[in-house]
Amino acid sequence: MTEDLYGALSSEPTGLELRNRALAREAAAEGFVLLKNQGGTLPLKNKKIALYGMGARRTVKGGLGSGSVEERHSVSIEEGLINGGFEITTRNWLDDYDREYRETYQVYRDMVEEKIKGLTNPVQIIPLAHSYVYRYPSGRLITENDITASETDTAVYVLTRQAGECNDRKLEPGDYYITDVERENLKILAEAYEKAILVINVGGLIDMAFLDEISGIDAVVLFVQGGEEGGNALADVLSGRKNFSGKLSDTIPLHFEDIPFGNEFSYLNGDLDNEYYKEDIYVGYRYFDSFDKPVRYPFGFGLSYTNFSLCTQSVAIHGTVAEAEVTVTNIGLVSGKEVVQLYVSLPEGGRKKEHQRLIAFAKTAELEPGTAEKLTLQFDLSDCASYCESTAQWRLEAGRYLVRIGNSSRNTVICAAIELEEGTVVRQCRRCCPATDDLGDFAPEVLRTQPLGDIPVLQIQPYVFRTETVDYRESEVVETEQERTILDSLTPEEQAWLLQGGALRNPPSGALDIPGAGGKTTTGLLDKGIRNVVLADGPAGVNICNKVKALADGRFAAADIPARYDWGIMSTIIRQQLAATQGTTVYRYATAWPVELLLAQTWNKDLLHDIGRAVGEEMVQFGITIWLAPGMNIHRNPLGGRTFEYYSEDPVLTGEMAAALTKGVQSHKGVGACIKHFCCNNTEDNRNGISSNVSERALREVYLKGFEIAVKKSRPKAVMSSYNQLNHIYTANRRDLLTDILRCEWGFEGFVMTDWSSTNEKAADPALCAPSGNDLVMPGSDFDRQGILAAMERGALDTETVRRCACRVLRMMLDANTNVLRVKETE
Repeated sequence: MTEDLYGALSSEPTGLELRNRALAREAAAEGFVLLKNQGGTLPLKNKKIALYGMGARRTVKGGLGSGSVEERHSVSIEEGLINGGFEITTRNWLDDYDREYRETYQVYRDMVEEKIKGLTNPVQIIPLAHSYVYRYPSGRLITENDITASETDTAVYVLTRQAGECNDRKLEPGDYYITDVERENLKILAEAYEKAILVINVGGLIDMAFLDEISGIDAVVLFVQGGEEGGNALADVLSGRKNFSGKLSDTIPLHFEDIPFGNEFSYLNGDLDNEYYKEDIYVGYRYFDSFDKPVRYPFGFGLSYTNFSLCTQSVAIHGTVAEAEVTVTNIGLVSGKEVVQLYVSLPEGGRKKEHQRLIAFAKTAELEPGTAEKLTLQFDLSDCASYCESTAQWRLEAGRYLVRIGNSSRNTVICAAIELEEGTVVRQCRRCCPATDDLGDFAPEVLRTQPLGDIPVLQIQPYVFRTETVDYRESEVVETEQERTILDSLTPEEQAWLLQGGALRNPPSGALDIPGAGGKTTTGLLDKGIRNVVLADGPAGVNICNKVKALADGRFAAADIPARYDWGIMSTIIRQQLAATQGTTVYRYATAWPVELLLAQTWNKDLLHDIGRAVGEEMVQFGITIWLAPGMNIHRNPLGGRTFEYYSEDPVLTGEMAAALTKGVQSHKGVGACIKHFCCNNTEDNRNGISSNVSERALREVYLKGFEIAVKKSRPKAVMSSYNQLNHIYTANRRDLLTDILRCEWGFEGFVMTDWSSTNEKAADPALCAPSGNDLVMPGSDFDRQGILAAMERGALDTETVRRCACRVLRMMLDANTNVLRVKETE
């Protein structure tokens, strides 16, 4: 029997599982956004609900792919409402939908099985199977009999979509647009029921133009994907037991056509080899606010059952740091939380600028009616710098920096101006990852202005800023005595084992293998006393098998087939193995957290830190050393297949939330977070081949800024390079990205790994990974091994580079939590 079970011997919920379930419920409720609440429709007073829609009983808890989790149980919206004391009066409609769901899902499975028939390699089977996303049926039309039998004046309709890895969403009915059946059913509800509530269960955005033509929809809730406790959390806010406090992390446009160059995204223009970022820095609200375009709901928007007043008490400067003190008062009748958002408008200074950028934010505690809280928001004025490509400088332009305080990008008040008499350089860099295509010159003709009124004008002198000149000589990896002893005992060829994952060989006796985990480091050095560690997906929780068998030789085997592997010949082989497996059953129920998009809508850094701590505790319990999360790519277009897995269209909100989550995870010794996908992995179609072509300025100000914040504030143990090319060079092979920017400019000290199977004959070159600063190639293959050894033999990969990369990976392995052995029992 293994010395360490990394799980529980009882199937009963552990104390950790119950605590995390409660935290997941709290997080979901705090992230839901109330978009509309006409006439005080919510909170609900009638306990009888006519519940309709594809997501009512088949609620989608999270997205597909690495972001999925094998939790014990997820609470649907129907179940949550019943748990919350509501009576559901439309079971006939829901039962009919269940039958339609089962029939259409079987047709879908048969289609996928036909597509993958004949394939035997899991590396081919999994992405191909996942590229076909099951589209939920709309259900039948609601009839007069349904309405009469429901015996209530209150209806809730749950509109659902699903998306995930390998596939971008479609600009068609049933995905971004609603279907004819959905439209007709919403019209029926709006006319037949006094209170009609729409709940949007989508890991992204949908077109909401139907709200203009269907006037009787009284309330709209953006549920997103609420994790395992989503149904209970929704009941909490619909009933009024909890108040809404979520704010949008993305702008919701009036129409898809309003998104700049949106019709050229991914497959829409027929070119899946190149994605041209022609909108430059004007992403999300930076576009809509700069070009003064109307929107349906602005970035940062969200309603509450109560009202708040925001009063800026003071704005002061201490050195280069500006500090605003804002008093938030609950002037309504029920308790609630408010988010204070601080934006800055920049002087143009010869370069076009966005109208404003989010620079800081804070959320209040729960405020009772009539009570107030003073929040202090700080930012370094250096963070208001813009990048000049011609000189490779981060510059603060001379002029006035307008400080705006509010609760959405379209609801702010200018409360102060900071005047810089003379422009200054805050950081001298060198050109990195420059664009090689003509991307045009997209910018508003004039910068928006407005009267300033009587506001304080604070003076700041350029001499208070120190110009940082980046040293691009790569820092030496200072080896500890233990690391030096181990590396000295290995030949360069043996050290090279550390540069690739452990998938190319079956785990030998003594290796740590956690079924369902994404991968592991090499097991090729076990005879040298170097034990591998395990890495697990993903952004919604620790993605591993929830039930395993502990074998007599100390290894583990899955006790059930994971859903993501239940395809083709893989399914047959795994089922045969399961039938022959004998051992002690061990339970590993991880928490399915709300997706990152929903967590971003909480705007609550303390809550994200708590969730990170909870994830880290599960990692320790389940034998996971590196969590392949958080995901940090920018929401450039709502059709992105993994929008649910990322936070926001804004880099500051993205970076701050990721930093808080990472710090929470890494508060536990021996475990670490891996921020991903570095960078510009904004499309899923042909993600292994497409080139994201972007200006260096937009790259640095928008697509890298969140990563920079996370690296500097939370010191993640790992970074994952992305599948795509960046300006026609694969990110795993870009030294200017992985070394010059990540290490030299930002001071990153951890290790860099590839995304899974990023290296092959038609993609990134494994031999170029280490020289570029990509230390670990995952999951590891014979192709990778032979490519690395061949490069060493011909002198293209020197032994110093191999040792440097090997040391970074070895350091993480030696520090791993799994070096401390213990037996887990039920708490």
